[in-house]
Amino acid sequence: MYPNLELAMFKRKITGREMARKLGIGESTMYKKLRGEYDFKLREAEKVKSMFPDIPWRELFAREDEQGKAV
Repeated sequence: MYPNLELAMFKRKITGREMARKLGIGESTMYKKLRGEYDFKLREAEKVKSMFPDIPWRELFAREDEQGKAV
């Protein structure tokens, strides 16, 4: 899971469906990526990052199991 990404999406009122459309992927695939079942491709990660320029890469894409670890 990517809790920081999900929080950023929530704060900016971006749904999984909308994010999937922007990335050119299916909605179910988007949710699998958010749950960590599938990895983001570099092109997708770059598009996601461009939507959240104020959040550092490592923070935005930190997985749930990485939360609290030193960066």
